[in-house]
Amino acid sequence: MAGNIAAGAVGTSEILDLTVATADIADLAITTAKIADAAITQAQIKTKAVVALTDAGATLTAAQMIDSGIFTITPTVARTLTTDTAANIVAGLPRYQVGTWFDVVIVNTAAFDVTLAGGTGVTIVGKAVINNVSGTWRARIDSATAVTFYRM
Repeated sequence: MAGNIAAGAVGTSEILDLTVATADIADLAITTAKIADAAITQAQIKTKAVVALTDAGATLTAAQMIDSGIFTITPTVARTLTTDTAANIVAGLPRYQVGTWFDVVIVNTAAFDVTLAGGTGVTIVGKAVINNVSGTWRARIDSATAVTFYRM
């Protein structure tokens, strides 16, 4: 080969002389999935803590709903839990898109009603009362100022 090719470089004539058969590539056993796995950083799974509520009505903060998502309460009388405002919930999801969602679970461990009420801009769809049972709601971002909680 010509002496003017830099160390490690491949000359055009060398590439033209190289014959690679499809069978040789298949023998490498590289799958599309393996290539995709190497090229994409996997999402981290966020650890979440359960929020133990006191025996009182409460406002569930955007951070608690987004970061924890599971609430427990043992009421001695009927209680109302109110979501944070839609604006605060949206602000807690900095890269949200309309349609972004997360789940909220409330576990009521006593035979008294616990009602989920919506803060400003929040709509509750479906049964909002749980009694000695758990309830799951899917919170969906509808706009920068509106969030809907759907009972699952």
